[in-house]
Amino acid sequence: MSAPAASGLVDIRWGWDESLFHAINGLGWAWLDVVWVVTTSRPFGIAVTLVFAAWLAVRLKRQVVLPLAQLGAAIAVTDALGARVIKPAIGRARPSFVLADELVRVLVPASNVGSMPSLHSANAFAVATVVTLTYPRAGLAAFPVAFLIGVSRVGVGVHWPSDVLAGAVYGSSIGALIVFGARAALALRSRSSTLEAKQHGEPHQPDRP
Repeated sequence: MSAPAASGLVDIRWGWDESLFHAINGLGWAWLDVVWVVTTSRPFGIAVTLVFAAWLAVRLKRQVVLPLAQLGAAIAVTDALGARVIKPAIGRARPSFVLADELVRVLVPASNVGSMPSLHSANAFAVATVVTLTYPRAGLAAFPVAFLIGVSRVGVGVHWPSDVLAGAVYGSSIGALIVFGARAALALRSRSSTLEAKQHGEPHQPDRP
């Protein structure tokens, strides 16, 4: 294991956080380890996003363009802001780099970069939030999958539980801001068009979402 000081990171721990980490990471069930490794992988996250995008396309048909744009924007903003600003600012070391070998089971490789927030968790919850705000019934599947992805990061030994919680709050917030921001912008555009039409004495044709 590399010392966190070598990368400028700090060993930040809380009692409840470390206890919960060991409770999840230390389960050691072979079948559950397989679940952790699969759900924490990038291909799984991409596949889940594509499945939800296809679901929205089937349900919304021509009206899916804006939600898909919001989905892409949520992932891009969450990932970029988290990796370039938030993680370096917090500078927390991963458990896999500060715990002794006998105290952590590391099931997947991870770079020695900031641990908080977990961007796997953040991206998953950003997707779940956009999908749910667009088609509420999808939340019955989207949030449990996001939760599983988040917990898998603890299961494979590369994040503290608080990293996952922070990622969930952060990703959900970005997703909600993008959706409600887009709706507010469309509403403002519609009102402006209405006022302009009234000034010219023309009937207003409402914007389609």
